[in-house]
Amino acid sequence: MSTPITRLRSLRRGRAIHLLDIENLTGSPLPSTHDVRRVMTAYQRTVPVGPLDQFIVAVNHNALVSVGIALHGVQLLARSGPDGADHALDDAARTARVDLRFERAVIGSGDGYFADLALWLAGRGLHVTVVAQRTCLSWRLYTAVPDTVTFELPAAQAA
Repeated sequence: MSTPITRLRSLRRGRAIHLLDIENLTGSPLPSTHDVRRVMTAYQRTVPVGPLDQFIVAVNHNALVSVGIALHGVQLLARSGPDGADHALDDAARTARVDLRFERAVIGSGDGYFADLALWLAGRGLHVTVVAQRTCLSWRLYTAVPDTVTFELPAAQAA
């Protein structure tokens, strides 16, 4: 007979939550569908994504349509205002208690705002990885986690 703690551990095993600040990853507050697809191609080449992984992506309300068209099968959050998307990701991770359901957390952003979330997740036993464009990684976030991966987008092709 399994205990509640054993069941929780088995629910977490092998699963990752990907928390994506798509505006930071694309380098734009209003990323186009093409920009999002380009970033996600680079992201998936850089980060292993397992069959049980889940994605939470946050944007401001003005980018909701273009990001929604580009991404399928993700939980898409919209919040506007200063750091609105950042707050939405942070709130979603803490409120949904992702620490109880996932073994790993991947924060797709270089924004220093996420240093506290990274520390909170690590303090609850998750292996935390930060993935960011090389030129967009804040020192505060970089020093908050032991596992950081950077990527560069391929040069845009002329049409």
